Amino acid sequence: MSQPAAPAPLSAPARYVLWGLGLLFLLRVGLLFTTYTNLYPDEAQYWLWSRKLDFGYYSKPPMIAWLIHLSTLTSSAEPFVRLFAPLLHLGAALCLWGAGKRLFNEATGLIAAIIYSLMPGVVLSSAIISTDAPLMFFLSATLYFYSLFLTTSEENTRLKTALGMGLAFGAAFLSKYACLYFLIGAAAHALWVPAVRKSWSLRSLALFVGAFIVLMSPNLYWNATHGFQTVSHTADNANWHWGKLFNPGSLLTFWRDQLGVFGPVPVVLMLLGLAGLVRPRAGLLQRDNSGSKGDHLIGLACLTLPPLIFVSVQALLSRANANWAAAAYVPASVLVAAFVIYGLSVSIRSHTLWRPALAAGVVIQVAIMAVFMLGVASPELTQALGLSNTVKRARGWDTLTQAIIAKAQTDARPTAIAVDNRNVFNAMAYYGRDWFAANPDVPLKAWVREAHPKSQAETEAPLTTEAGPNVLIVSYVDGFIPDIRRDFAATGPGETLKIALDHKRTRDFTLFRGYGFQRAPRDPLTGHPIGSALDTPDDDQ
Repeated sequence: MSQPAAPAPLSAPARYVLWGLGLLFLLRVGLLFTTYTNLYPDEAQYWLWSRKLDFGYYSKPPMIAWLIHLSTLTSSAEPFVRLFAPLLHLGAALCLWGAGKRLFNEATGLIAAIIYSLMPGVVLSSAIISTDAPLMFFLSATLYFYSLFLTTSEENTRLKTALGMGLAFGAAFLSKYACLYFLIGAAAHALWVPAVRKSWSLRSLALFVGAFIVLMSPNLYWNATHGFQTVSHTADNANWHWGKLFNPGSLLTFWRDQLGVFGPVPVVLMLLGLAGLVRPRAGLLQRDNSGSKGDHLIGLACLTLPPLIFVSVQALLSRANANWAAAAYVPASVLVAAFVIYGLSVSIRSHTLWRPALAAGVVIQVAIMAVFMLGVASPELTQALGLSNTVKRARGWDTLTQAIIAKAQTDARPTAIAVDNRNVFNAMAYYGRDWFAANPDVPLKAWVREAHPKSQAETEAPLTTEAGPNVLIVSYVDGFIPDIRRDFAATGPGETLKIALDHKRTRDFTLFRGYGFQRAPRDPLTGHPIGSALDTPDDDQ
C-alpha cells in the first residue's frame, strides 16, 4: 500500500512571513492585556448579549455573542472579551495566503497576507471585539474555498469545496449581513467569465446553497419571531430622508476614511487597477492547468467592487461609516498582491513603480500600527502621540459607573437607575455587572424617549411604573431632560457630573431624582413626547 506523499516544505519566504504573522499575533494578544482603555460601548453591548445565548440580537446576528461567550468562560475582564479578535484576523490572513497561492502563486498569497495583516482597519479591529473580525475571517475562508473550487477540475473535489464554501459563507452571514456582497460578486464573476459559469454544476450549487441555508435559517427564524428587529435596525442605519438624498461631502468623507481602513498606498493601487489604468502583462492572461489567471483577476475585481459601489451610493444618499465597506478588502488584499507580483503597469514606462509602491505602503502601515499600539499602552503616550481624540470613546466608563454606584449608595436608595442613552446603558451594565448582580432591587433601566424602543436596552430593560417610585436619572443628552421630567410626578434638582477623558476632554452628565414614573403621551406621528422641544432623536441613541 502506497504511503501518502509528505507535504512540501515551506519556502524560506513563507517561513519568514509565517513567523512574522505569529509574532504579530502575540504582540496583539499582549496589547489586550496591557492597554489601559475601557471597552467601547458596542463591545460592552456584545458582552451583554453573550450572557444570554440566542440565534439573533437587536442589531446584529449572533456570532459575536457566541464568540465572546466562549472567550469569557473563565473571566469577563476586558482582554478576554476581546480575545478572539487577533485570532480571527490571523486566521483571515492565513486563508488569504492560501487563496492567493491557489489563484496565482505563493508570492501573491504571502503579499496578500501581509497587506491584510497591516491594514490600519485590521490593526484597530485586532485591539477591540467587533462584528468585523468574524466577518473578515469567515469571508476569507469563503474566498479560500472559492479559490479551491475555481482551480480544480475533479468533480468530487469541487463538491467538497462547494460544501465548505457554503458553510463558511453561512458563518459569515451569522457574523454580519455585509457578507451578502460576496454573492453579488460571485454571480457577476460567473456571468462575466464562461469558464467560471461552466464550473458550477447543479450538485455543487445545491451543496453551496443548502449549507448556507442550514446555517442562516436559525437567525432568519429568530428575526421572524422578533419582528425582524435586526433587519429593521440595519435598514434604519441607512438613514434615508427625502429632501436630503444628495450628500457629496459624505461621499468624499467616506473615501477619505478608506485611506485609514485599507491604507493609503493599497487604496491607490486598488483604484488604479479597478479603474482600468493598468495593463496586465501577457503572462497574467496565459492559461495553465488551473485556468486563466486573468479570469481570477476579474473574479477578485467582481468581489471587491459591490461593497465599494453600494456603500458609496449610501454615503452619497445619506451617510456611511468607514467600516461599512470592509468586506471589499478581503478580496482586494489578494487583488493588490496580484497587481504587484505580475508587474501591472500604470503607463507605458511605469511598471517598475508597483513593487516600490508596495514597499512604501508596508512601511507606512507598519508605522501606523506602531503608533497605535504604543498609543494605547498608557494615557501619557496617548496624549504625546496625539491619539486622545481617537480613543476617547474607550475611556471613562468605569469611572462613571463607580461614581453612579457611589451616588446610589450615599443618598436614599433608589428603586432603579435609569439612563437616556444606549451607550451609557451598555457601559454601565458591563462595569457595574458585579454591583447590579449583588443589588437586584436597584436594576439598571433605559428611559424610552419615543413611542417604540430604538435599541436593545430600551427593548429589554425599559423603565416601568413598577421600578419608578424613586429613580436615579443619569442623563447624557441635555435636550432630553425636559421630556424625562414630564414622565415623572415630581423630580429633584439637577447635579452635574463631569468624567475626565484626558487632559482637556470631559464627558458630562446630569443627575437628578425622579419620583412616581408614569409615561407621558407620545405623538402618534413622530413618536416623540408631546410638547418636546426636540423633533429628531439624538444621533447617539
